[in-house]
Amino acid sequence: MPPSPPPGTTISPSTSSKGRSLKATQQFPAGSLIATFTNPLLALPDGSSMRTTCNYCLQVESPQTPMRACTGCKAAVYCNAKCQRAHWKQGGGVHKAECKMFTLIRSTTGKEWLPTPVRAVAQVLLLLQAGDTTMAEAFLGPEGLEGNVEEFRKDSDVWADYELQAMAAVVYGGLLQSEEMINKAKEILCKIQTNAFNRLDADAGTAGIFLDQVLAMVNHSCVPNAFVGFDKRTAMLRAQRDIEPGEEIEISYCDFVAPRSVRWEALKLYHFQCGCPRCRDDLDAYQVCSASPHIPLNKFSLQPNLSKLRNPDVDRSKVSSAEIEAIYRKWRALKASENLDVMQLSRLQWKLCKPLVEARMFAVEPLPAIILDLVKLCISDPKKTVYALPLSCFLSTECEPVNLVAPFLPWRIKGLMMLAKLLVQVGEMRATGELEKTCSYKPLVDILTKSDQVSMCEAVLRLVVHYGPMGASEDWDVLKEASDILKEIESLQGREQESYFLRTWAKDPKDPEASAFFENAVLKPINDLAALAIGVVDAGLGDGKSLVPV
Repeated sequence: MPPSPPPGTTISPSTSSKGRSLKATQQFPAGSLIATFTNPLLALPDGSSMRTTCNYCLQVESPQTPMRACTGCKAAVYCNAKCQRAHWKQGGGVHKAECKMFTLIRSTTGKEWLPTPVRAVAQVLLLLQAGDTTMAEAFLGPEGLEGNVEEFRKDSDVWADYELQAMAAVVYGGLLQSEEMINKAKEILCKIQTNAFNRLDADAGTAGIFLDQVLAMVNHSCVPNAFVGFDKRTAMLRAQRDIEPGEEIEISYCDFVAPRSVRWEALKLYHFQCGCPRCRDDLDAYQVCSASPHIPLNKFSLQPNLSKLRNPDVDRSKVSSAEIEAIYRKWRALKASENLDVMQLSRLQWKLCKPLVEARMFAVEPLPAIILDLVKLCISDPKKTVYALPLSCFLSTECEPVNLVAPFLPWRIKGLMMLAKLLVQVGEMRATGELEKTCSYKPLVDILTKSDQVSMCEAVLRLVVHYGPMGASEDWDVLKEASDILKEIESLQGREQESYFLRTWAKDPKDPEASAFFENAVLKPINDLAALAIGVVDAGLGDGKSLVPV
């Protein structure tokens, strides 16, 4: 029996150019929830994080949520007894079988985990052996998952690697080591590689795979109209723009802001070449942004200047698309180098991106990625934290609104949350007198001493709280953290008028008094800080000194 589509959608059959697809049968407004997937075929943490993530619900370990290991294998960990019981009983007893497997691994290799694909294949094989009909229909049935097995087989190196992984899954799973079983394991691996989602979130420290048969039918576009977010063991499919009845729902399988050839390389795993407008016309980020229907949503954002998004002030004569691709590839090669220290790497990367800076194409990768790395570098050193602030302002006003035009996209919200926390830190430095001691860059000190970091932080947090439920869910950790900090700010004495204006602005951005307060107390200093960003980096990375003059 084929899986049922979520309400408001229908499954369309395969065509000569693409596999099955999910289409809307009703309108889904931008930011709305299309479907929630709570019962995946597979949901497991990455092998290296298996000991710090609940192996059932995928909650990450924290001081508030400690993990406890299975008393049998001592490899799988859980956040509570309920999750442990659920995993033990799931699909006829997946961890009951896995428990023996990890005991075997420990006794033969001394390790407590398996590579994620190997563990996933072993889970499927064990569930099939236990008689799980849902798994059998998905992996063995005629209307089950597509695997592109023959396409994978054409790449001898990939196929040889898959054979090794399949053999490991069979051996450690304690299954009959027959040719038929090995072939079945390879086919299962192909289907997992083709259909599973990577739950990688470096900020949250999560990684692993999530596989749902219906969600896997959502096809790719580099100009997607939907996106997928994860909350522990749940996946949420949301509309990135308004989706009309009859329209196919599409997400991006790759980093859609990378150069076209890089995107096509990433899509080789899925054995198709994208023909979306971004690929067909080789559009850059600014060209995609200027045609985006999301632009009006930015009236309530840190980039409310819609004409700047529609008519960007860039000079493409200074850098061609071929040069951008070369810059990107050199940047990736530098990132992979093990012979450079952090500062050497930063200087080389910044020098590499000079043509993008001169063309004012600040949102074109790898420039935003390099600036983000510099932000993290500054945050890691208390003496340089203040210098992360103008860079974060720059990302939030010049880069993210172009690459992530819809202001409710989770990656953009996380950027705002990073900015809010930096404003808290810098505000505390100013209050204690540490700002002048730490920062000798006078233009930066001048802006910070004349501006109200508390009001700036409150405004940013109100954006996070407003868009957070559309970007993920009400239970999103980022949203909870933002709400907690906002409550602390609202409880501060002597800020009643500022909070009143910002509450009013959040309810009605067109309110004359509230919008004027936002423009002067929040937007102007944020833009002033952003305007310092290129100079701050040039001052530090252009002459071989530390990140900024100290």
